[in-house]
Amino acid sequence: MVVLISDTSATHTSVIKTSVLEIAPSDKRQATRQLLVEAARSLVAEKGHDSISIQEITKRASVSTGTYYNYFDTKQDVFVAVADEMRDLIAGNLETARESIKDPAMRVAVALKYYFDQALDNQEWREFTSFTGLTWLTLEQTVNARIEDIERGVSGGRFKVDDVSFTESLIRGMVRHVTSAIDKGQVERNATDYAIRSILQMLGLPEIVAKALTMTALPPIAAPKRSVSGSVNSKVVTALAAYQGEAHKSAPTV
Repeated sequence: MVVLISDTSATHTSVIKTSVLEIAPSDKRQATRQLLVEAARSLVAEKGHDSISIQEITKRASVSTGTYYNYFDTKQDVFVAVADEMRDLIAGNLETARESIKDPAMRVAVALKYYFDQALDNQEWREFTSFTGLTWLTLEQTVNARIEDIERGVSGGRFKVDDVSFTESLIRGMVRHVTSAIDKGQVERNATDYAIRSILQMLGLPEIVAKALTMTALPPIAAPKRSVSGSVNSKVVTALAAYQGEAHKSAPTV
């Protein structure tokens, strides 16, 4: 692409070549992409994934099939875009709710509880990722957001952490382990509470403080979610220790 820039001080016009990627997309381009994303999202909700064609997506979005390839290379690409949009909305709603929370430990507790609740309750996310084969995606804070939370707690004297990056990786692994157990229908809320308490203690908080923070109710959060009804197994575990091996099979039903 060629951009003409007038230099009045030198009374001449300079020609600068620049990449399309260096220029912000127009409002029209953003609007067209959004139409495709919304069309894909609604079609998956209605029909699942396998029976949807790119032609159906473009018809629902009222654009030509050729236009689709200006934004996405494959059908799966638009589904990833839908998932990214859903995750961005969920993350944005969390940050709006946390704006007034000053205590770093409470901010961490709220984030963990919020995302575990989403994993348990957000049926639209569960169905969408299942239908589109995106089950490897998880609902969780980004690495940078989690590191920022830990660093805020360390600088404020609230957390006792020697290596922020290593601690973040441990928390990330624990969160993904619990989320995976949720997806398999093995976890109820009291197990996620145990995970939150353990993470807060890992950050250096006394057990009694970690327990109190875990019991604190979430602030009002606008994230849309449909409650799960009959979509998880009847046999569940209530302690993280029961995740290992076949232990969950003998765990009591609650």
